[in-house]
Amino acid sequence: MMHGNGIPFSQRQRGATAVARWRPELDTTGTIASFSSTPKTRFTIGGDSYEVQGAGKSYSLSSPDAQTLQFELQPGDYAWFDTSSVDRDEIAADQLIQPGTPIGIDYQFMVQPNGSDGSFTNTASWFVAGEMHNDDLALGSTVHTSPPFAMQLDGNHLQLVARYALPGGNPSNGSPDLHMLTLWTDPNPIVPGQYYDINIQANVSNTSAGYLDLSINGTKVVNYSGPLGYGAPTYWEEGLYRNAGPTQTVTADFRNLTLVTGSMASGWTGVGGSSTTPPVTTPPTPVTTPAVTQATASPATGTEVVGNTITLALGFNEAVTVTGTPTLSLNDGNTATYVSGSGTGTLTFKTTVASTDTSTSALAITGVNLPSGASIKDASGVAANLSAALTTFAGLQIDPTQPAVTQATASPGTGLELVGSPITLTLGFNEAVTVAGAPTLALNDGDTATYVSGSGTGALTFKTTVASTDTSTSALAITGVNLPSGASIKDASGVAANLAGAVTTFSGLQIDPPPSPPTSPNPPTTSPLPLLTITDNTLTVTKGGGTVGLGTNVSTNDPNGVVTVNIKGLPKYETITDQLDGRTFSGKSITLTEAEVDSGLTLQSNYHGNGTPVATLTLTATGKDSVTGTVATSASQTITVTDPAPATATSPASTLANQGFALLNQHLAGNTGHLDHGQIVAAVSNGEGLVHDGVLTRPQH
Repeated sequence: MMHGNGIPFSQRQRGATAVARWRPELDTTGTIASFSSTPKTRFTIGGDSYEVQGAGKSYSLSSPDAQTLQFELQPGDYAWFDTSSVDRDEIAADQLIQPGTPIGIDYQFMVQPNGSDGSFTNTASWFVAGEMHNDDLALGSTVHTSPPFAMQLDGNHLQLVARYALPGGNPSNGSPDLHMLTLWTDPNPIVPGQYYDINIQANVSNTSAGYLDLSINGTKVVNYSGPLGYGAPTYWEEGLYRNAGPTQTVTADFRNLTLVTGSMASGWTGVGGSSTTPPVTTPPTPVTTPAVTQATASPATGTEVVGNTITLALGFNEAVTVTGTPTLSLNDGNTATYVSGSGTGTLTFKTTVASTDTSTSALAITGVNLPSGASIKDASGVAANLSAALTTFAGLQIDPTQPAVTQATASPGTGLELVGSPITLTLGFNEAVTVAGAPTLALNDGDTATYVSGSGTGALTFKTTVASTDTSTSALAITGVNLPSGASIKDASGVAANLAGAVTTFSGLQIDPPPSPPTSPNPPTTSPLPLLTITDNTLTVTKGGGTVGLGTNVSTNDPNGVVTVNIKGLPKYETITDQLDGRTFSGKSITLTEAEVDSGLTLQSNYHGNGTPVATLTLTATGKDSVTGTVATSASQTITVTDPAPATATSPASTLANQGFALLNQHLAGNTGHLDHGQIVAAVSNGEGLVHDGVLTRPQH
């Protein structure tokens, strides 16, 4: 239940006449003077000034004698500064009490019967009957709080509640920083027509210096020590204040109100008390308030990371019963949820570290939350004092960011690695890590990579060298991370790294150690250096489908030699085909076996452009001794390939026409311009015969 009440102190002061905002409270008599029932006016009790805050009805406030105030609250009664959502009939002190000041309050309280059978009925969801109100304006114009502590009517039972927000917290209603404690609920219903002596000892301080004690008819029922209030000044209000809606008329008497502060507060018993209180036929039963006596955590120390579960246990001074689902607020921003223990003296809560939690060097319980329907009470129905649940667990760290491998890389990243070849493997992490000892990486070739550097950074470097004892593999892989005795990989908080991401396969990075050398006493000593020969280094191929032989051969004197020829620079419009199996190769860099080269290579041009492109092919032969593993490479040689345009074809018809015109010219030259038409026509129409050739070549006279 959250509610704000009372007009801001400073606003009341604007209409006050010479009322000090702060002086020691010295009301030791409870005597009423200059009584007034008119709203916004003031009278005094024991010399302290109080403002009337109510509906101002004829029945709202009266003073039957100089020690007694009688309040009557009917549905729809509220003060000038209220809305119709509440009913109010109260008086409010003008004097402020500074935080951290000891306070002693004593008065007698009685409700009148309001039922037809002389009973008392109250159906309000909340009903305040005396409160220490906060000076909200001292905390800012937007802050609206509920009272740091209040005597209430819970149905027809007296009740004491307290609230606090730790320094720096937001005390506004609805804030997660606001904590409410139900410190006591009388298990016996209130007896109408009988006075109850209420004695309060308090220090409204939201630090460990705070406390709140309550005695009813001389019997202490609350002994609370812990944060109280919001670190701001307070002032006393008494009367009747509830939510709107109930139909009951409630009448209550307050008498012999005394309020002292400072050194006088300790042990203050007030006036009247039991000696002037009429006999109570059914006094409140002395109550032992159930209370938290300790809070423990398991694990108690260490660093907890995402996914780790922490068990928190609250120990009580007696068995308690849980209804609903209480939770514990934690300083990492998470909550712990109740799981078990109802009916015993220990309640268990659990929380799991989440990635959204805030890192903290010491986990702490900052509050106990009792959502709607939740409660922690003893067998008598007395609500437990939960203040001692607020505990800091020194040494229990929360680190939601666990160091982890995010990637693994190899250098070289691809290729064929032979005996003696070094390989560098690097593990990347999501944060800087520190290495102790000598971690290693297990590899699928049977070898290991040893840590060499990177501690204090986010990348650790490991190295391995291919050995003759390694197993051949088409793709080197890290299969695990080994942490021998004394070795570790942790972050700055000491959290061990998650190394699962190190397991990686490097596609294309082959390991090919040679087989065991032969046991022959005379191992081959022949060099595997191949001999590459090229017949013609300048070739021409007709574009658009023309072909030309490359005239290339390769050989080796090493009986154990394995030879390949690499050709670079082949343009995309040319291909090479071997005569071994008719395989066609293309691309900027191709590698052929000795058998493919020596079978005969044919280059084909598929160029269809208008230019005359020239390509330079670079050929390099490599030989490897399969026994010793020795590798030798020949000097590179080049072949220049030009793709000229094909010769233009001449059609028979155009050739015949050209020969006809030549004949005509020859005839004219030999006959002074006279033309024998029959002779020319015969020659031109002679088709494929040789007559026209003869005519062209025969002199004309």
